[in-house]
Amino acid sequence: MPWMQGYPYYLLMGSVLSLYMGVSSFKHRTTPGRRYLWILMLLVSFIFAATAGEILSVSFEGKLWWKNLQQAPLFLSTIFTYAVIREYVSRSSEGLARRLALFCIPVALDVLLIFTDSYHHLMRSEIGVATVAGVSGIVVQPTVLSMILIAYDQLFGVYAVYLLAISLLNAPKYYFRRNLLLLAGLLIPVVSVFLLPLLKITITGFTAFTYLPPIVAGYLSLFRDPRLALYPLAKNKIFENMKDGIVLTDRYDNIIDVNGAAESMLYVLLGEEPEHKSGTWMGRSIHLLLNRCEDIAGHYARRVEGKFEIDAPGREDAWYGVSLITIEGISANAAGMLIVLSDLSEKKRYERELLQQATVDDLTGLYNRRHFMRLVQQYTVQDGAGIALLLFDIDDFKLINDTYGHLAGDQALVDFSEKILKVYQNNGIAGRVGGEEFAVCFFTGSESAALKEAEAFRATMGGHVVRLDNGHSIQLTVSIGIAFTERSDVTFEELYRQADDALYLSKATGKNRVTLGREPVMREALEG
Repeated sequence: MPWMQGYPYYLLMGSVLSLYMGVSSFKHRTTPGRRYLWILMLLVSFIFAATAGEILSVSFEGKLWWKNLQQAPLFLSTIFTYAVIREYVSRSSEGLARRLALFCIPVALDVLLIFTDSYHHLMRSEIGVATVAGVSGIVVQPTVLSMILIAYDQLFGVYAVYLLAISLLNAPKYYFRRNLLLLAGLLIPVVSVFLLPLLKITITGFTAFTYLPPIVAGYLSLFRDPRLALYPLAKNKIFENMKDGIVLTDRYDNIIDVNGAAESMLYVLLGEEPEHKSGTWMGRSIHLLLNRCEDIAGHYARRVEGKFEIDAPGREDAWYGVSLITIEGISANAAGMLIVLSDLSEKKRYERELLQQATVDDLTGLYNRRHFMRLVQQYTVQDGAGIALLLFDIDDFKLINDTYGHLAGDQALVDFSEKILKVYQNNGIAGRVGGEEFAVCFFTGSESAALKEAEAFRATMGGHVVRLDNGHSIQLTVSIGIAFTERSDVTFEELYRQADDALYLSKATGKNRVTLGREPVMREALEG
């Protein structure tokens, strides 16, 4: 074959091309996703050069020396192919360098045994020179140990293909072609290991050419496509520094990607103690989270997008938003989901503060007048029970302010409110409806029961002493007006008017007393 006469020079051209791509990629060696590609290119360049040296050597010793020299880059190229793909498809390369060092230990042993094989023959049972199509090179018959080490090395290539193929299942449409190009290039050296013996292709150096397509595909995809300049250059930085948590699951509902923010949120949501190292959620089932919320689990199972809010168990201050996003370009049955976790704790805290300001009296902690009225209007008469509305007014409260000052008056209001809360917190609705006027609404069986309840509270306050901060003490008394109804059509305004009239009678007839309001009786008393 005339074209085979220039075969060694084709190998040298491949070496120069690989060397150029490796050197030009060296400046990007600190970029995520590209740290190991330049090393792989240099290894392939060395394989081409050493193969050309084997062919061009005249003596058997020279050919064998170049053959042995090829073994280290051949073995390392497969491991670094795995490293390139692993970092490319993964969000982080943490610990990868340490693992590579461990993976290379058998390679170092293999190379050492090959160079010393003439003394122990553990790696090669036969060595000779064969000429195919005018190209002569070393041929060897490997031992079982050598085959085991070769199989170990080839597993990294197979695993790299698996990782890239899996990434295709979850890749957005925009990146699908690039991943497909890389996968096609990567398949060539991996598949050739199995096909070359079947096709009986024994040309020396042909294996070197099988590494050229993947490194060219990688170079073009990662370095020379301007549309892809952002990815993965900024991918890791953006992904890791997002305040929102990002979780990506596969079709089997296992977590295959998660950023640091999501890891922290997942620990809080599931009530687990955080680990000190990242990546502890990788491979775990997303059902650990979904089992907490049926709505989210239902949407996820059907691969339907949705937004939800959930709280963390045992943490009133921790709220998170959960957004389910379908993965573009993949059928629902074959896809996982993208889950975005947002910290809503500050938003919820602000909402609680607004609600507090809109519904609760700042000084006493009781409901304010507007919210108290709104809650009472929602009350409905229950079977066998009526509704009682009690209005309280602290007697001679102006005298307390004039004698001890307004701070003392505020302290008295707070103390009085605490008494009301203690008695009625689980037995009705309590609110501050005026300056020194308070109200309680609760269910009770009869007017006499409401009257008894009010008398008990009045007696309790009569024996209570308020200790002021200035060292003085005062004894509060309270006048109470009661309105009671068993009718469901009575409005709050009617109840309040009835209780207010009764309170007026309590104040007008000596204070420190309870008056049960009855509309006809009150009208006669007022007219009299």
